[in-house]
Amino acid sequence: MLIPDHETEVDYLNCQAISQTVVELLKDNRKHALTVGIHGDWGAGKSSILKMIEAELSLDEDVAVLWFNGWTFQGFDDAKTVLIENTITELCRQRSKIGKVKEKAAKLLKRVNLLKIAKLSSGVVFNVLTGLPSPAQIETVIDALQSLGQNAANIDASTAPAKLDEIAGLLKPAEDVDNLPETIHQFRKDFQDLLEEAKVKQLVVLIDDLDRCLPATAVQTLEAIRLFLFVPKSAFVIGADEAMIEYAVRQHFPDLPVASGPLPYARNYLEKLIQVPFRIPALGAQETRTYVTLLLVQSIVGEDHDGFDRLLQKAKDALKKPWLGTGLSQADIQDVDDNAKDDLNSAFVLAQQIAPILAEGTKGNPRQIKRFLNALLVRQVIAKARGFGDQIKQPVLAKLMLAERFQPDFYEHISMQAMSANDGKVSDLVVLEAGSQPEKPKEKAKGADKKGSKKEETTLPNETTKWLERDWLKRWLQLEPKLVNEDLRPYVFVARDKRLLTSA
Repeated sequence: MLIPDHETEVDYLNCQAISQTVVELLKDNRKHALTVGIHGDWGAGKSSILKMIEAELSLDEDVAVLWFNGWTFQGFDDAKTVLIENTITELCRQRSKIGKVKEKAAKLLKRVNLLKIAKLSSGVVFNVLTGLPSPAQIETVIDALQSLGQNAANIDASTAPAKLDEIAGLLKPAEDVDNLPETIHQFRKDFQDLLEEAKVKQLVVLIDDLDRCLPATAVQTLEAIRLFLFVPKSAFVIGADEAMIEYAVRQHFPDLPVASGPLPYARNYLEKLIQVPFRIPALGAQETRTYVTLLLVQSIVGEDHDGFDRLLQKAKDALKKPWLGTGLSQADIQDVDDNAKDDLNSAFVLAQQIAPILAEGTKGNPRQIKRFLNALLVRQVIAKARGFGDQIKQPVLAKLMLAERFQPDFYEHISMQAMSANDGKVSDLVVLEAGSQPEKPKEKAKGADKKGSKKEETTLPNETTKWLERDWLKRWLQLEPKLVNEDLRPYVFVARDKRLLTSA
């Protein structure tokens, strides 16, 4: 019933061009450190591109591919150390049987714990010595100390206030990392040794959902990449909306001037961290039509269907030159499955009808398109379950949902009229549908006088004609099917807007 709304390795949007370009770029720069940005709005397909990159790189035994989702780990620990620990731990898991990988990884993780204590000591030592430590702080310190082999087993958060001197003494290892530049240099050297030991020709870390993190988490993750992990043979591919990362930078460094030179500081910061940016383009009308068609067909026959695989390949070929407007034909859709021709034909017609306005309304965002289609399918199922599914026509429902989604005040207006009318028909649509049609060139009758040939103009109510001032609504009114003769009450009812129903 529902179209999956998550990242996928199946390419519906011809994004393989981006993923393959990134893979080639990584292969050509294996000896160097590299950061690549996959930029796009939320729902544009960044995670799917990262999945495609992961799938292709995983076939190469010389490459270690790791996945890191910053949003998943947010709030559990310091963002820098989480990324570093996750990278080392996952690399160790993948290459644990090679040489002394485990020993070298353990050495690096010990350094990470020293960094944790260095961070904690700046605030926690003061709290401990003044008698004001919080239980959460003490537990974090104890865990870090125990991982370093310190004897902190007899201390817990409840007994800590009575053992403040002992805790303060245990925090002394933090002095070993006072020389931060040397610590960073040594860490990077040890990390490079780990890659050599693991027989890794390139380490690729795919970082997803960074733009969903809080500003501090996003900035700390980027800093960890540049400070600790940015060594030869390492590459980072970061999927994020660059506007959100710039916002995070501005929030994290509020005292920065707005700009210096042609670019703002936030953009300069981002460009310093990400060497090669890729921007995912929004879908146009033709691409949206193909995308909607594929999603609807997939919901009918399933993703693992030979006919759908053939259709997907035809779609990819068509999307290579979308400006030609060839797209998928009705015959292509019907050839997918002989047993579902009627449903497939309906899907094709629906895609042709709603794609242009859906592309405009969603600004070509794939996730928003999926959500619209899922809402459409769910409402059809609800209508069927409530016993009036046979009164719901999919094209009519889709057209009304476009208005509901992108012109809510107009949708409310016609819904009120539909629920108030005895036959569920909207009288304003008679005027609006007629007034929205493009004017045809008129031929002047021979010998006709100007006054005599002038067509009598219909005077329309101001409250009705005001809707025709909106170009979007004009295009919507021109869409098939026409609604003037439709009983719209079942469609309004399936939306279950209690306020509208009560008012009517």
